[in-house]
Amino acid sequence: MSEKKLLFVNACVNKSTSRTLRIASRLLELLKESYVIEELDLEHLDIHPLDSQRLNERLALLARGELLDPSFILARQFANANCVVVAAPYWDFGFPAMLKVYIENISVTGISYRYGERGQTVGLCKAERLYYVTTRGGLVTDEDDLGYRTLEGMGHIYGIKDIRCMSARGLDIVTVDADAEVSRAIDEKVSAPGALT
Repeated sequence: MSEKKLLFVNACVNKSTSRTLRIASRLLELLKESYVIEELDLEHLDIHPLDSQRLNERLALLARGELLDPSFILARQFANANCVVVAAPYWDFGFPAMLKVYIENISVTGISYRYGERGQTVGLCKAERLYYVTTRGGLVTDEDDLGYRTLEGMGHIYGIKDIRCMSARGLDIVTVDADAEVSRAIDEKVSAPGALT
C-alpha cells in the first residue's frame, strides 16, 4: 500500500517570526503520523504569473493534450496529494501575491479539474481535505477573509470536499496578547481532541 502524501504550501514570510507558521507547524506535527509531508516554500519557488507568452504556451500544450509537460509539474503534484495544508498570513484583505501565482500554476484543465458535459467543473484532485492556516492582525472573521474564501472556492472546484480554516485574529491590537491568542488557536483548533477528524 502506498503512503499517503500531504502537500504543505508555505506562503509565509518572515518565517522566524511568523505566527501563521507557528500554527501550521503544530498542525503538521500532528498530521505527520498519517502522511508523508512534502513542503513547497513559495517564497523561494521560481514561479511566475501567466502573462501572454506563458498563457499561449499553456493553451498550446493543452490543445495537444501534453499534460505531462514539465510546466504542469506543480498542478500534478497538487492533484496527487491526499491532503493539502496551505499556510498564508492575512495580507491586504486576502493572502500574499505569491499564493495567487501558485493557484494560477495549479489550475490546469485536465489535471486539477475538467469540464463536464453541461459545462460544470468536475474536480480531479485526490485530496480529501484542505487546511487553510492564517493569522490576522485585526478582527476579521473566517467568513470575511477573502483569502480563505478564495481557497474554499478553489478547493471545491478541485473536488476537495472538506476545507477547514485554522486561524487566529486580533493579533496586532495593542491590548491583545498575540502569543496567547496563537497558543489558544493551536489548543482549540489544532490540538483539541477530535479537531482533525
